[in-house]
Amino acid sequence: MNVKFYAREGKIDARIQICLIHDRTHTLKVTTKHTIPKNAWDKSNQQVKEIFEGADQLNEMLLQKKLEVLKQYRTLHQQGVTEWTDLSHRLKSFIKTGKTEYHSVKSQELHMYMGEAINRFLKAREVEYKPETNRKYEVLAIVWNHFETHLKRQVSLNKLSYTDMEEFRLYLIKERKNRNDTVYKMLAALKCVLRWLIQNDYSINPKCLELGQKVKVKNEIVTLSEKELKQLQKVKLKKELKPIRDCFLFQVFTGQRYSDMQQLSPDQINNNNWEFQSVKTGKDMLVPLVGWGSTAYNVASVHQFCFPKYVPQYFNRAIKTICREAGITEMVKLKRYSGGKTITINKPKCDLISSHTARRTCVSLLLEKGVPPTVVMKLTGHSSIQTMMRYERTTNDSLIQAFTSVK
Repeated sequence: MNVKFYAREGKIDARIQICLIHDRTHTLKVTTKHTIPKNAWDKSNQQVKEIFEGADQLNEMLLQKKLEVLKQYRTLHQQGVTEWTDLSHRLKSFIKTGKTEYHSVKSQELHMYMGEAINRFLKAREVEYKPETNRKYEVLAIVWNHFETHLKRQVSLNKLSYTDMEEFRLYLIKERKNRNDTVYKMLAALKCVLRWLIQNDYSINPKCLELGQKVKVKNEIVTLSEKELKQLQKVKLKKELKPIRDCFLFQVFTGQRYSDMQQLSPDQINNNNWEFQSVKTGKDMLVPLVGWGSTAYNVASVHQFCFPKYVPQYFNRAIKTICREAGITEMVKLKRYSGGKTITINKPKCDLISSHTARRTCVSLLLEKGVPPTVVMKLTGHSSIQTMMRYERTTNDSLIQAFTSVK
């Protein structure tokens, strides 16, 4: 057994985590109650930097905790507790409470309902998750409650079956009219909850984890062309709509999410670079505001690098109106899938624009201009090229132009 410490960074500060490494395939991370400034952690020495007040006492406390955990690990082994699932549960309980007694959740919660189980999962993980992730599971809890209302019965955790999972999948498709990609995400979130319950010794039928939902790897998406961007820049707007147009353009020429654009502040601008921590992922980001990004710099400077704050729903309604006034009204046909059905959407492009269209447009145009995918990934902060390439949209004009230039 090896014990290490890490700092999990949040928006303002960082939480110290204790990591137990049993072997290459069995590890356990537990977030402690200790918080420190984000720049106070010494990664190489796994301790708080000495220049910070109270570092000596906290480092001594961490060392003591490490010794206590190793002692408890040896004690459990002597008692015959060697199976990792049981061992990790007991050590986690010891770290959280300091008590050596351990009571199996399995024997305590025989008749818990699924809705309560989802809420218990969320309560246990909400400190570690970003607000957007927490919201995903809050929505799951609401939808599951609606599902049980539809069934006219509650589903007990220890009686949850593959059939119940399949009924939930069909409910999403038939009753809620969700598309396949939404169903896929909802089931993925539910299975994440079930895996957490299994890890915490709740009785779950493992067959429930086998349910899947096929989804088209890459949906058709809507992006703006450079011509349409110029129309958007030149259109004359009412005073209250101009800042919204500027916010959207800033996203287009930085490739960042709506939540990150809304947190822009003057202190984040350094030598024509925008340096910030992503609201969704917590990653440290750097966006050059030169060249392609110079338009973003010019737009943001008008607002002293601090955009007005908008509710996303209002922003998305307004940007549709702005695009309509800019003449971005070409009819667009998209295909979506719900169960075995193909849904055809045929609308003016302006009615399909949202804040996220800006990020997609940035990726699509940069790739079209020959910027390497790995460089675009660095800009957008995507963790995999497959995820980032879902935003790529090669137009017919681009295809024709590319073939014309090849001799």
